[in-house]
Amino acid sequence: MLGAILIGGCASNPFNAAPRPPDKFEKLGAASGKACGSLLIDGTVFNFIPILLNSRVERAYGEAVQSVPGATGLVNVTMQENWFWWVIGSTRCVTITGEGIR
Repeated sequence: MLGAILIGGCASNPFNAAPRPPDKFEKLGAASGKACGSLLIDGTVFNFIPILLNSRVERAYGEAVQSVPGATGLVNVTMQENWFWWVIGSTRCVTITGEGIR
């Protein structure tokens, strides 16, 4: 039972980081957003206790859209991921850049 709870707790829904833009749109300017998540008790066979890990791409995309006033989406999207280790885990950060559109 505990194993099923631990495995199920690490699942997330698929997320399309750059949804298809509408046929007609207006470019508003450069956009950028960053979000991080951590994995506690990392560096072992048991990489568990995710903290905001699975939603980091979606949160970075949302932050990028919000960085351009009036934007409803992005085009020319790029994603970069960086990570670093710390004492009992690791942090993974995603940066989404693109052009804001409406």
